[in-house]
Amino acid sequence: MADRTDKMLRDYFSGRLKLMAEVEPRYKQDIADITFCLSVIKLEHSEVIKRYYSDKFITWEEVVSEAGKSHSSLRTWRNDFKTLLNVMTQHGDEFIKLRREAQQKPLI
Repeated sequence: MADRTDKMLRDYFSGRLKLMAEVEPRYKQDIADITFCLSVIKLEHSEVIKRYYSDKFITWEEVVSEAGKSHSSLRTWRNDFKTLLNVMTQHGDEFIKLRREAQQKPLI
């Protein structure tokens, strides 16, 4: 069963989230969070995520077959990505604050 994150990712890769952001600016942060998360994971993992969420009609089994990896590996990649994205969407501002504070402290 799809959850909120799955829907957000489908909207992102279909271009719908960008249209929604033009009407409601709060979606711009979701776009930024997804873009950031895609940029910090391995390229191979990113390609699997993009492939699955960009095609509404592709099944997870087809993505697994195309990638030539095990079902459990790809499921782990997807779940890890969704976890990272959920952390960013829920606590991103806190991470930014902590990063700024860390940058202000002198190195030992």
